[in-house]
Amino acid sequence: MSSYLKIIYMLLGLPKTIYFNFKYFNFCDAIKFPVILSHRVVLSKTKGTVIIEGPIKTGMIRMGFGGVRIFDRKHSRSVWYLMGRVTFKGRASLGYGTRVSVFGDLTFGDSFAISAQTQIVCNYKITFGDGVLIGWDCLFMDSDAHKILNEDKEIVNIPKEIIIGDRVWMGAACKITKGTVIGNDVVVATNSCVYGKHKTSNCVIGGNPVRIIKTGITWEI
Repeated sequence: MSSYLKIIYMLLGLPKTIYFNFKYFNFCDAIKFPVILSHRVVLSKTKGTVIIEGPIKTGMIRMGFGGVRIFDRKHSRSVWYLMGRVTFKGRASLGYGTRVSVFGDLTFGDSFAISAQTQIVCNYKITFGDGVLIGWDCLFMDSDAHKILNEDKEIVNIPKEIIIGDRVWMGAACKITKGTVIGNDVVVATNSCVYGKHKTSNCVIGGNPVRIIKTGITWEI
């Protein structure tokens, strides 16, 4: 996205930016405008709590901006639906078309980025480490949304926490389901469906079911 378009989108989104910051932060922090929203962000539900850990800086968190050429940014809207708690541990960029629904506890590490069109559905707990990069069309869900009961009417599909380590690069169109744990310095191949614990660091994982494809790697933005 050109600098000119960014300025236009920021100006158009100014009413939402003002509302968001003064809704969630005290005056001294809100006046710094740490969160900048595009006019294409839909504030569907603004309950719950937003926490920023560490120094507050203007524009450190942005939502609804991005630069993936294959999507129509003019008509692609982001959605913010918060009933729970969201914690930012530093800078974050939630690209255009990103949709966030939180009833539980969602944490973003420092230098977190989503390129575009990704959905995060947090009904229990999802934690992202530092330096995480998420490709487009990904989905994170820590629950099944609907209850499954056994013959004794006991719930058998309880929500489970998702933990994504530091410096994880998630390729496009990945699906991350409840109970997933991913280690540090991991690349997840495009179109993978990830579940279970994958604590090996410095590797590429992918597929369905997921397996280690290559070890001894590092990656750069």
